[in-house]
Amino acid sequence: MNKILPKFSFLSKFSGRSLLLGQALLDQAVKYSTLPFSAADIIHPRVDDKFYSWTHYGIFFPLLPEPHRYLNIMIFIGTPGVLAFDHDTITHGDPRQSATFFSSTAALEDHLLKAYMIPQETHISDSDHLITLGEEVSISGQLPYIHLKGHYCGLDFEFDLNVSDHASWFVKSPIYDHFSLLSHFKGKLEYQGEYTLAEGLCTYEYARAVGPYNLSKALLEEHNKIPLTFFTYQIINLDSATQLLLTKVDVLGKPAAYTLHIRHTNRPAEVYTQVEFKVIAHDVDDYVAPDGHKMRLPRLFSWTVHNDTHELILDITAEIDSPYRYGHGRGYASAYNFAGQYLETAVEGRGYIEYVDMVDQNSFND
Repeated sequence: MNKILPKFSFLSKFSGRSLLLGQALLDQAVKYSTLPFSAADIIHPRVDDKFYSWTHYGIFFPLLPEPHRYLNIMIFIGTPGVLAFDHDTITHGDPRQSATFFSSTAALEDHLLKAYMIPQETHISDSDHLITLGEEVSISGQLPYIHLKGHYCGLDFEFDLNVSDHASWFVKSPIYDHFSLLSHFKGKLEYQGEYTLAEGLCTYEYARAVGPYNLSKALLEEHNKIPLTFFTYQIINLDSATQLLLTKVDVLGKPAAYTLHIRHTNRPAEVYTQVEFKVIAHDVDDYVAPDGHKMRLPRLFSWTVHNDTHELILDITAEIDSPYRYGHGRGYASAYNFAGQYLETAVEGRGYIEYVDMVDQNSFND
């Protein structure tokens, strides 16, 4: 089936083409992803910032013991104005004064997607180095030491992070910065009376950006939003010292970022851009979000990555083996098992996936 994109306004198309052009001309993400991180001073929530209209904090645990398998902490402070990520049905009032939190594990029968009014339902403080959203989650501390605590849907968790200077930049530009820092964690989860102790590699992530809600306090209609049409972000802890970040992003159906970041605890990172992501098979049934939005989600897929001299870096096939959870933007999160080849070595293991595929809803009537 050929993918049919949603319909976009002239304004939306202009913003998308500008992003693609800016990414090609101004983005320095690849260069800075091989250098030690030195931008900790930009990590602020920026609730009332005059320039940046939204920020994102993320902490992702891609490999936890059974039955959880993974844990995601996905926070937006402010509303991006991006088609693939806005939750308009739960956003009330000024979009800049709204925060959203999405979190799940494979074990939870329920997961959390919730919006909070700023400041009434939050405690977001630069001076206290604290972000608290309702009773559900708090992130405190300064790099390199971050403390995470959460409670929702019968799940309690608490982790300490030691954040390294191994940075993977997804975007580094004058109006948008987005990076991930390789981190080591140690902590515990409690669910249905059972404790799970865990430690290993995770990610600590931050983004800041200029968005359309610098100019408007009214929610944009979908056809006027920034036209990010496809997004998948996947994390694999290959071993105790190696983490893979796999990313594919399309704007207006055109490639904006296809990358593999390889992070090591004991040597500099590597970045590859000769990346192919292929869905081999979708689930038979379409997924329907609480707002009625439909999406096709993959069951079986592959990644193939080469370096600039066409040598094979990574070739894996993966199969989803955990329930999809709605709330990563307009899309879903889950976990999978994989097998394949890394350099000249056979590999297998588990991975974490985020997946958003925005298509014309009328195409589901065919």
